[in-house]
Amino acid sequence: MYLKAVSNITLSALMFALAGMIVKYVSYKMDVFSLVFWRNVFSFICVLFVGWHSGKLSFKSERKKLHALRSLFTFFALITYFYAVKNTELSTAVLLQQTSPVFVPIISFLVFRRLSDRYVWIGTFVGFLGVTITSCMVTHSINGGDLSGIISGAMGGAATITIWMMSDTESPYRQMLFFSLYTLLYSFVFLPLVWDSFNLSLLPYLIILGVITTLAQYFLSVACANAPTDKIVSWSYLSVIFAALLGYLGWNEKITISMLLGMILIVLGAEISLRK
Repeated sequence: MYLKAVSNITLSALMFALAGMIVKYVSYKMDVFSLVFWRNVFSFICVLFVGWHSGKLSFKSERKKLHALRSLFTFFALITYFYAVKNTELSTAVLLQQTSPVFVPIISFLVFRRLSDRYVWIGTFVGFLGVTITSCMVTHSINGGDLSGIISGAMGGAATITIWMMSDTESPYRQMLFFSLYTLLYSFVFLPLVWDSFNLSLLPYLIILGVITTLAQYFLSVACANAPTDKIVSWSYLSVIFAALLGYLGWNEKITISMLLGMILIVLGAEISLRK
């Protein structure tokens, strides 16, 4: 059970890191609201296409309020994450967005009145320490982009809890269908601001961004359906490792000894969280 959950949340972390790279490139040519809007458009098209081909397309659900709430949290997480990527370093933006595991046991206690075991708290702390070292956050001054990244992490943590709450009855595909539908409806409020900003040359990037972020959310939903979310969510810290490795391969960014130490702590913290 844990192996399947960890495998899926690792894939989710990789998708989030890849999405950050695309956002970093496209954000120089398109504003954040436009990015969120077109990402939601192509995500919804992608989910509809998969559902139509697989025969799973159905808008029936008894938990539409939870779907709407999850989508609202993720919608704000996307806006603030994309803004953070545009206005700070990629590794820092990924780090702050991945503070969501810190918020999960806290929100879990407030919602379920259930205190996560000590291994979750120890693993979360060790993993976050590793994330901080890997991204060199200790040498970075806080700006508006950083604050936006922290808000994104909090919204991501809240969204993860709602996924956990409905994973007992809602399949990963149904979650993605309603997620893509509601986030698209929410983003229509930006339509007057974004319509004139569409650039045809960016179309391939926007389609890929829609597909990748949809896969990230799908793998996260599958992971939450196969294990207690507070026990596995620390594995999402791996996106910081993926961001560092992609930066090295794509832009020849340096990987230092401290970064390697941080990566080891990330994996160690995630492994501690799984213990009983």
